[in-house]
Amino acid sequence: MEFSFSREQEDLRTSVRDFLARHSGSEARNDLLKNGYRFDRELWTAMAHQLGLQGLALPESVDGSGAGFIETAIVLEELGRDSYAGPYFSTIAASWVLTHGDAAAHELLAGVADGSRVLTLAIPDREGTWSAPGDSTRALEYGDGMRLSGTKVNVTDAGTADTFVVIAQLPEGGRAWFAVDADAEGVTVDVRESLDLTRPIGHLTLHRAPATLLVGPDLADDVLTEVNVKAAAALAAEMVGGAGAALDQSVAWSLERTQFGRPIGSFQAIKHMCADTLVEIETARLLSQYAAWAIDADSSDAEVSASMAKQAASDAFCLAAGNNIQIHGGIGFTWEHSAHLYFRRAKASSALFGTADRHRDRIADLLAI
Repeated sequence: MEFSFSREQEDLRTSVRDFLARHSGSEARNDLLKNGYRFDRELWTAMAHQLGLQGLALPESVDGSGAGFIETAIVLEELGRDSYAGPYFSTIAASWVLTHGDAAAHELLAGVADGSRVLTLAIPDREGTWSAPGDSTRALEYGDGMRLSGTKVNVTDAGTADTFVVIAQLPEGGRAWFAVDADAEGVTVDVRESLDLTRPIGHLTLHRAPATLLVGPDLADDVLTEVNVKAAAALAAEMVGGAGAALDQSVAWSLERTQFGRPIGSFQAIKHMCADTLVEIETARLLSQYAAWAIDADSSDAEVSASMAKQAASDAFCLAAGNNIQIHGGIGFTWEHSAHLYFRRAKASSALFGTADRHRDRIADLLAI
């Protein structure tokens, strides 16, 4: 099989990279390390209006571009490379649920496409995981419509979202997906300290919060599987970008820093660290690209490919970020250095939507090993 990007896809990569270099980049990373997370709504709007990134893979009926998952993966890799601090992954992941919905869902998607609405997924209950949410969040029908009660944990960008896309248990059995506005009555958001400074996380508590049905029980579990597969592949692409940036930083420092009268990059130990990291990154990049293709092609191996990409990208990013700190030496161990931004993001992203070990177990199950 021969795989290569089209000219349009390469142009997309170049456009996103140039845009981020102008509007984000090292200045934004330094500000994040110094002052903490702050959602840049102006940048978010510019991403929608100038590049159409939020609506890239959305249907043209909601003013999207109708692109595929490969294009989404390209954007996520560039955002990972830049360590972009914003709710892009959260919003895109929630939109995968909305594409299965009706008019109410399409109205939300139109807001995503024009940059006026930020979404996020609320999946695990306290006892649950992303693939097995649990059943303690319940949907009950009242005279004025459906209302949800329960607590969702590990909600990415919980403090930024305008709307939560929530999976909940129905009274008659089965699950369904609902939309809950952040400013609705009965909604409490508890933003927690996050290891990843670029992606805040929190808990969502619902107490008879009004909700709009998006996807009923006939499709809800299939949509949950789709979300988990796409999220694994999307995070893999994002982590490959971050790993590449961490390696680039390592190499640049090894050529600049001198010891015993020559650049430390000339020492065999440093060369080995960078070479080993590059091999891991390129392996993860190929697996990530194949997973994106498999999802677009609706291939039978899309699920196993996404898990392979996620576990490889998790390992590669953690290795690249850890080696980056080691190569920087004493300065790399200071909290103010951006090397920690990559390391914290690597560890947090590795746990999101399944650890590397969990995905290796999943691969074994899918291949019946």
